[in-house]
Amino acid sequence: MRKTTCCVVLTLAIAMATGCREHATPAPAPTAAASAPAHAASQAAPVVQQPVALRKPPAEPMPDVVVVPRKKFAEALRQARQALADGRFDERNVPTDGASSEDAFAAANADLRDALAWYRGVLATDPGNAAATQGVRDVATGLVARAQAALAREDVVAAQRDADRIDLLHADLPDMPSLRAALEKGWHVAGLVERGQRLESSGALIAPRAANAAAAYRQALALAPGSKRAEAGLARVEGVFLAKALAEANAARYTQSESLLAQAAGVRADSPDLRDARAEIQAIRQRHATLVKAQIDAALKAGDPDHAEALLAQLVRATPRSPMVRDVRQAIANARLYGIYMPAQVFSDALASSGRSPDMVVLPVGNLRMGSPEGEAGREAGEGPQRAIAFRHGFAMARTEITVEQFGRFVRAAHYRTDAERMGHSMVYDEAKGKLEARDGVTWREDHAGKPALPQQPVLHVSWNDAQAYAIWLSKETAHLYRLPSEAEFEYALRAGSTTAYPWAGNRPPKGIGNLAGGDPSPSGRHWGDAFAGYDDGYWGPAPVGSFRSNAFGLLDMVGNVAEWTQDCWHDSYRRAPSDASAWVNPGCTKRVVRGASWASSPVQARSAYRTSLDAESGNSRVGFRVVREL
Repeated sequence: MRKTTCCVVLTLAIAMATGCREHATPAPAPTAAASAPAHAASQAAPVVQQPVALRKPPAEPMPDVVVVPRKKFAEALRQARQALADGRFDERNVPTDGASSEDAFAAANADLRDALAWYRGVLATDPGNAAATQGVRDVATGLVARAQAALAREDVVAAQRDADRIDLLHADLPDMPSLRAALEKGWHVAGLVERGQRLESSGALIAPRAANAAAAYRQALALAPGSKRAEAGLARVEGVFLAKALAEANAARYTQSESLLAQAAGVRADSPDLRDARAEIQAIRQRHATLVKAQIDAALKAGDPDHAEALLAQLVRATPRSPMVRDVRQAIANARLYGIYMPAQVFSDALASSGRSPDMVVLPVGNLRMGSPEGEAGREAGEGPQRAIAFRHGFAMARTEITVEQFGRFVRAAHYRTDAERMGHSMVYDEAKGKLEARDGVTWREDHAGKPALPQQPVLHVSWNDAQAYAIWLSKETAHLYRLPSEAEFEYALRAGSTTAYPWAGNRPPKGIGNLAGGDPSPSGRHWGDAFAGYDDGYWGPAPVGSFRSNAFGLLDMVGNVAEWTQDCWHDSYRRAPSDASAWVNPGCTKRVVRGASWASSPVQARSAYRTSLDAESGNSRVGFRVVREL
């Protein structure tokens, strides 16, 4: 057999001793070699190299004999038969440490666990003992069966150990020639699998042609059809390409996704995993096409054929041969003839399940200087650098914050369970303690103090996930695209043309501007420690929506009442932010931006540029949301 290094033998011995595919070498990310064209994998398959054989580990020496005195023969033979029946053939090596046979037997009696030890102990005293002689042969026969079982589970190290022991006991057993041949093949297969794992770890998955992991695993399977370790290796190699193909499909890069599927097919043609991945990618494309079609329909109904035209390219990538593409092209041509909405117009959409969407206000196009200047009092570093954003297309925003009644309609229609309901608690204001704290059993149905909320109060204790789910439900119900506002859209709507630190001129809020932390006492007479001096709005806690006057864009509750979720992921500043008003989103982000003041915000937090973040699955008594509808 071909020589290999001791470390390779040790690595293989550990891997083979487990016999579990879960302990195999994990598949690495594909490298440049792994990204070779699909035909490289198919060409690699026929390459048949010489099998790679590993050097088997050295044979273990026979354990020391613990001599059994004649007067203990009956007990020893009984113990040996029981051990043989239990499958305990030769497990222990009990040293005598130079003691006499009588003393050694007495000292080691409790540790003699295997049949061979007992039989050899008897034979040490009586070499011609027939029962012990037959017992040794029975042990060897049992070891043959155990070695065969080890080979069946691809544990070649254990099988070799047993074969070595048999050679010392009864090398003439009839089954030994076939066992030795099976072992020889087992070591060759193990060497190929080990070679495949090394190539896999180095990233050589399907290329180069003469030395790649897939080819090594196929050679192992050619020697041992059905080898679980070789099949697992091929599955891992295939899995790298399938995972990347799914990732590319999720990123709407369908050409790359199809190329990776072809490479995976070259590893294991028509495997169940490949079929499942193809079906999932097709479903991804269909979901993408459905979403884009909804966006196009919304754009067309809003009189924005230019936006619809831009979205059409996504639809073509998702379903290039679908009749849907032809129909949309015709619809865009027709939509260029008219438009339906005007700035400041209030409208609502019909819900498929009955009722109507929240009232929406069409915001005019314009410009925003987003963030705060460096000299603004109370400014935080995350509010800059300031950036200029042009709103070249109008959009509609909910006139008020989403109410308990509106959110409840969604929960009942969609059978939705909020994050607070799953976690079993939310943050409320404890009047007795004068602070916010977690309380069990609080959900969207409760107000800021944990009491039943009124239908027209802004819904509280909702997470970003809950708000997102509500927007998706509205989209399905109306066939228009609803979503959370981007951070830029929210500040644009909040400022409503203002450029000062607050949405109003000066530092002191005008009377009736909104629900802010001021001089209003709590039910037990508590007062805010940091509030707008001399400002009273009549509320401690959120007010029913629409209780204060609208801003210049016709929006209500933008100043105070509750802070609101936006679509954006949290970033410490605006450096490298999008140049337009779109949401700044990173895949997998867990924190989302919250904008606007609440009923409990300090004056510094009521500034137009103030921003903070919360975990996407958290909620409390100061945060709600409103939605945006694209036009």
